[in-house]
Amino acid sequence: GRLVDEMGQGVATEFAAGFATVALSAYLLPKGEKAEDSKSKAHKGPVCVTGASGFLGSYVVHVLLERGYKVHATVRDPSNAKKTNHLTSLPGARDKLVLFQADLLKDGSFDEAIKDCTCVFHTASPFFFKGGTEENLVVPALKGTQNVLDACSRTPSVKKVVLTASTASVYAHYNPDMDPTHVWTEKDWSDLDKMRESKAWYPISKTEAEMKAWDMEKEAKWDLAVMNPTLIWGPMLQPSLNTSSAAVLSYLNGEKKEIDNAQKTVVDVRDVALAHVLAFEKEAAGRFLLIGKCVSWEEVCGVLRKIEPDNKSIPTKVSTKVGAASYGAPPPHKTLFSCRKAENELGLKFHSVEDMVEGTVSSLKKHGYLS
Repeated sequence: GRLVDEMGQGVATEFAAGFATVALSAYLLPKGEKAEDSKSKAHKGPVCVTGASGFLGSYVVHVLLERGYKVHATVRDPSNAKKTNHLTSLPGARDKLVLFQADLLKDGSFDEAIKDCTCVFHTASPFFFKGGTEENLVVPALKGTQNVLDACSRTPSVKKVVLTASTASVYAHYNPDMDPTHVWTEKDWSDLDKMRESKAWYPISKTEAEMKAWDMEKEAKWDLAVMNPTLIWGPMLQPSLNTSSAAVLSYLNGEKKEIDNAQKTVVDVRDVALAHVLAFEKEAAGRFLLIGKCVSWEEVCGVLRKIEPDNKSIPTKVSTKVGAASYGAPPPHKTLFSCRKAENELGLKFHSVEDMVEGTVSSLKKHGYLS
């Protein structure tokens, strides 16, 4: 079946075994700040997270609960324990988490969840590469954004919207002549004409949905901050396998016989979730590029061999085939980027690739995808 998950990139349940809540709390709060400090700074009233059962959505809920917020979380089916247990078992969930049923494609579906909320974190969007079409990617992304933001505009308490976009709306250009020395920032936008020529429906869906949000903000009473993360790795809270974690798994389970001759920009789910919450707390505005590192798949396989020294399935031979230009610098060049805005305005410090990969691998084991 296709790997889809209510926001981009993820799947999983409580942390990798033994990942203590205390350690997590310490990570989620800025240095020297206690949980009660962040609560006092928080705007009054509950906040809403759409796509809450997804890889990223789950983590945003987790960060908010850790910081003492009351959270309205939208999921497709609140009665499906298998898909919501990882949320309801989070520390603080019993007192401060309420699940709501919502459907991206249904008008008015989000009104109840958003009622009385001061901020809405809109993470829900389809994410998968294989089998994507205009029908199953672009239409739902646009309609979903419209529905959620319309509900925000109908709700007087909403002062802030934090939207999960993607680097897919920053540097998808499908241009082999793209200058590899270009340093990508929030000022860059993906090339819709080139993407349409390539029928690249996923990046089109993210770009058009983000453009729609900025258009709607012009007339709105709420302020908008947009997060533009790249491929998200790190520990999964949810038990289902998300697209980005599956990419790592393919190098561990024998599916990949050769190492792709390509570079990949990656970011840790913990950093992306925290960035969403900090954008609200610090009243930050505009776009925020979120990339931890650009690495080659050969480097990633080196990290995997350190973590799993007895795994004989990890390939060692790098493919001689270089992929076509699509995102960032044309292969085999590294994509150059600056996340200074997120570092300076949000105070974000990015996890290392080793941390990201380790978090992914321990989750794959915990959820039974890897023995």
